[in-house]
Amino acid sequence: MESSLIDLVFRSDKRKNLLILLDSGSKSIDEIRDELDVTATSILPQIKKLIDSDLIVQEDRMYKLTVLGEFIIKKVKPLICALEVVEKNNCYWTGHDLNSIPRHLLERIAELGDCTLIEPDLNHIYEPSQKIIDSMVNAKVASTFASYFNPAYLPLYVELGRKDAELSLNFTQSVWDHLSNEHSNMIKELMGMDNVSIYISREVKISEVTVTDEIMLLGLFDKNGKFDQQFVLSFEPGARKWGQELFDYLKRLSKQVK
Repeated sequence: MESSLIDLVFRSDKRKNLLILLDSGSKSIDEIRDELDVTATSILPQIKKLIDSDLIVQEDRMYKLTVLGEFIIKKVKPLICALEVVEKNNCYWTGHDLNSIPRHLLERIAELGDCTLIEPDLNHIYEPSQKIIDSMVNAKVASTFASYFNPAYLPLYVELGRKDAELSLNFTQSVWDHLSNEHSNMIKELMGMDNVSIYISREVKISEVTVTDEIMLLGLFDKNGKFDQQFVLSFEPGARKWGQELFDYLKRLSKQVK
């Protein structure tokens, strides 16, 4: 029975997607057809299988989860969503070091949702992705942890600070030393702003975490400890919440610069 239910849920995308859809409430056949982009002819046999297994029920021309169906989907939905996050950018997740991400956040990786992989432009290898800059330039709130130095970011932070954005910046000691020595004027301006907080962190194998009111950006070192300028970017609210929790975790390992 247990094996049969696993097959029923996972061996058909139509059945899996239908169960996830019904988790949000009862649906008519027309709503199912439109939201899953399927024909009635193709989905009705899958509906019958789920009805026969007591996972969904039809009432007044509406389909909804049974109590058993609700229990099953509550258990498997996080796994399905986590697999979708990893599979979409499988090479990134399998090729980078995840050890510095706290286990409780790794277990909630499904919250990242629909992520875009940002890769370096070989014609502008030392410049940040324009997509990242564009997504940050109008931020009202921004939290950034960085364990590598990119000179293009510092003027952006200064610009955001001048616009009264609430900034929380956390750098590793090596990055902070470089900023203090080579870009002291901009650092002094940032430190003079009441809306900017700056922290120094111990070395962590995370290249960057940036969270704004629009995006969550995550960069990890590869499994050889090298920085490859690859990032995952998400605009979803759940990803921003996840990223803010990761930033706050790193901030607790840091000390504030006065």
